[in-house]
Amino acid sequence: MKKYLLEHKKWLFPASFLMVLIGLALMWLGLRQPVTVVVDGVPTTIRTSAVTVNGALRVAGVSAGPDDRVIPARGRWFWKSGVIQVTSAREVTIRTPEYEVVFPSAEPIPANLALESDILVYPHDRLLVNGEVVDPEAPLEEGADVLLEYLPAIPVTLVLDGGEITFYSGEETLGDALAAAGIEIGEDDWISENLSTVISEPIEVTFRQARPVTVTARGASMTGLTAAPTVGEALQDLGLPLQNLDTSLPAEDEPVPEDGQITLVSVREEIQVVTEEITHSYEYQEDPDTPLDQTSVVHAGQNAIFAVRERIHYEEGEEVWRVSEDTWQASEQRTEIIGYGSQIVVQTAVVDGQTLEYFRKLTVYVTSYKPCDYAGNCWYYTSSGLPVEKGMIAVPYSWYLLMQGQQVYVTGYGYGSIQDVCGGCVGMAVPWIDVGYSEENYEALHINNGYYTMYFLTPVPGYVPALLP
Repeated sequence: MKKYLLEHKKWLFPASFLMVLIGLALMWLGLRQPVTVVVDGVPTTIRTSAVTVNGALRVAGVSAGPDDRVIPARGRWFWKSGVIQVTSAREVTIRTPEYEVVFPSAEPIPANLALESDILVYPHDRLLVNGEVVDPEAPLEEGADVLLEYLPAIPVTLVLDGGEITFYSGEETLGDALAAAGIEIGEDDWISENLSTVISEPIEVTFRQARPVTVTARGASMTGLTAAPTVGEALQDLGLPLQNLDTSLPAEDEPVPEDGQITLVSVREEIQVVTEEITHSYEYQEDPDTPLDQTSVVHAGQNAIFAVRERIHYEEGEEVWRVSEDTWQASEQRTEIIGYGSQIVVQTAVVDGQTLEYFRKLTVYVTSYKPCDYAGNCWYYTSSGLPVEKGMIAVPYSWYLLMQGQQVYVTGYGYGSIQDVCGGCVGMAVPWIDVGYSEENYEALHINNGYYTMYFLTPVPGYVPALLP
């Protein structure tokens, strides 16, 4: 071989150079590999010997700006055929509650777009793209400009049962936030804010869960649900508000008891005026304008009346207490003046066949007497000294003093004159008189005991009749 090379030495260099050229040509032909360039979703396939992404893009006639997204990275080398993804940058507007920023970006992931503005997206934060809520990790469609709104989750503090819990929510309203947190609000539960309240800042709400309450009134019971904190509010919720003076056990301003038992107490009060009367006195005076034995009221009397106003308190129909609130004198005592008639009016009547003129007549109870009693005791003369015989009339002592000698007529007996005293003529509802007889005619003439009429006969001129005592 050495001998051969030495003999053909003049051809060695040109042959070597030719072999290098052939090798380079073969290498160049091997490097012209196919490459697919996808620009905003539109693919183009080229053959290129470029060994970098930028070289391939130049061959493909693609001009990628500094904000466009190129995968693989534009400075990388590659030896095998492949795919180059080019995503054109678009205008991205990021709006937060505090500020707004605009920049070009080809990033398709919403969370990454937020991160480009130093916004970390936490669970429950919300991202809205062009007004619609999106998944922070789901790629956006390529093409149009993007308005990305960042709504950070807002703390919601729920105060309940003496404690509180705080959770973060990106929901728009309080009701949605509670539902998303798994907190159910029953129809009878109570919450301090309306469920439609828009959450735009940290919010604290109080929540009370309804519980059963039993109200007992007048022996009957009713059970219902209420979230009210006090007895009075619970009664309002159950449609049993306290009426008028009614009270409750416990009192309406006290907390609802743990056992939920409330008793209504029916209360009423009444005002009563109690009076005490002191009877007025009477005075009599002669009234010449009133007929004899009749009376008239000259000045009406009046009792003294003292009044006390009392307030009486009843619970369940039973009196609990009473108190005197006021005392006054309703009227003053005034003596009544009664006029007794002294006017004589002579009248005429036919009695027992006799025509009588009289000025007074009375119903009297009549008994009979004679000089001697059944024991043999005898009094033959009347108190006036006249003999006891028919025509002698005995009357009570008070009458005798006023009427001695008065002429009368007694039905069933006849004419007589008041001349004697009847000491036993007392105790009857009407005047009691005793009519006299002699011993000889008593058995034959005396009348039976009973009620009769006695007429006072008209006296002689100038006689003033006595007034009945």
